[in-house]
Amino acid sequence: MRWASLPVVASALALIAPGGAFAWSWPVGGDVLRPFALGADPYAGGQHRGIDVAGEAGETVGAPAAGTVTFSGTVPRHGRTLAVLTSDGYVVTLTHLGELLVRKGATVTEGSAIGRVGPSGDPEVAGPYVHLGVRVAGDEHGYL
Repeated sequence: MRWASLPVVASALALIAPGGAFAWSWPVGGDVLRPFALGADPYAGGQHRGIDVAGEAGETVGAPAAGTVTFSGTVPRHGRTLAVLTSDGYVVTLTHLGELLVRKGATVTEGSAIGRVGPSGDPEVAGPYVHLGVRVAGDEHGYL
């Protein structure tokens, strides 16, 4: 899956988005290495609450959506992590980043540089990549 799959993801999100259209951008230019997988039991093994997108080492990671950075730091197993709260009520999380370029409290625009691809945390796939997760803010099980 490459750029052509972004409209599919955006279309799916638009179907469940409360009241509106929004724009989303791919964070890096690679293929989807591991797809989203979430079963009926959110605590069961084998869940993957996002997608892993291939990138080039050192490649700039762009903000998938505009919003406010609510977390910029390191998380065990997931490495350097960034979370953005969008104005329409979603939390966009990027993990396994090599470098963080923005701090908590920063306002970002869609596509703005927020990090760089590089290894951090415990990798789930081979090669440089970014994990992208989206969930409804305020719903700990609201992964999309």
